[in-house]
Amino acid sequence: MKALTAGLLAMFVAPGLVLAADVRMGNFTQGQTLLAVNSEGVRATETQGTTVTIYDNFTGAATLTTTTGSPRTFIGAPFTTATGSGTDVRVDEATVFLAATATQTFSNGLVIRIQFYDTFDGNGAAAIFSNPVGGVQTFTVPGPVTLTLNTFTQINVVFAAPLNFTGLENGFDINYQGDNGAGPASTDSLTNLLRAQAEPGTGALAVGSFTTNGVYAAPDWGFYRNVGNQTNFNHPNSDRRTFTGLDDISAVIQLRGAVTPVELTGFNVD
Repeated sequence: MKALTAGLLAMFVAPGLVLAADVRMGNFTQGQTLLAVNSEGVRATETQGTTVTIYDNFTGAATLTTTTGSPRTFIGAPFTTATGSGTDVRVDEATVFLAATATQTFSNGLVIRIQFYDTFDGNGAAAIFSNPVGGVQTFTVPGPVTLTLNTFTQINVVFAAPLNFTGLENGFDINYQGDNGAGPASTDSLTNLLRAQAEPGTGALAVGSFTTNGVYAAPDWGFYRNVGNQTNFNHPNSDRRTFTGLDDISAVIQLRGAVTPVELTGFNVD
C-alpha cells in the first residue's frame, strides 16, 4: 500500500521537487571484523570485556543494505539507549558497520570519524543534532585493508575517554575514509550499513528503541545522508531518506557501556 501511495504521489509532485526516498542496494553479507586504534593508540578488543550493550539495532535486522543515493559519505541517525542504562548514559565502546559498495584495497588502511550528540530534533530545519558529546572521535585501521563489494565489515572501537550523555535520546554521524598513500579521503564506496524491515515493521530493536521525534517517526523512521555534500557531521531535516516498501529504517551501530554496581544499604534481621 505504501509503495502504491508513493507512486501516486510522484504523479502529482511539482516539477523539480524530489520525494525523500532513496533506492536501496541488494542485501549485504557479513565480511571480516576489524579492530580499530583510537587517538590514544589503544586498540579495540575482540570481546566486550566488562561492558554491556546499551544500544543494538543490528542484531535481528531482517534487511541489511545501504543506499544508492549519492553523496553518502556522512550518514547519521538518532538512537535511544536501553532504559536500564539509567538516565545518564556512559558509552565506552562501539561496533560500527562499514558497507563497501565496491571491491577495493587501501594500502594505508582506513580512518573512521564519529560525532555523537546529546540532542536530536526530528523537525530541525537547519540542523537535527545539537550539543555535541566530546569532539569528533577518530579511529584508524592499519593497512592494507581489502573490502569486497556488497559486504559489510564490523569494526570494534574503544573511546579514548568515556562519552557521557545526559539522557537516553541522542544521535551520531559517521564518516569513513580510505588511504592509498595520498592521505585519508572520503568516497561513496565507503558508507555505513543500514537496517530495515519489510512492511509492516515491528518497531522493535534488539537493545534500545527507535527514537520518535517530530517527523522522525514510525513506521519508516529513516537515516540521514549528506545530500548537499556537507562535511560538518550534521544535517538539515531534508536530508532524511527512507526506502519505499521498507519500515524500521536506520543507520546501524552498537554501543556498549560500563555497568556501575548498585550499592546496597545494610540491614539487620531480628
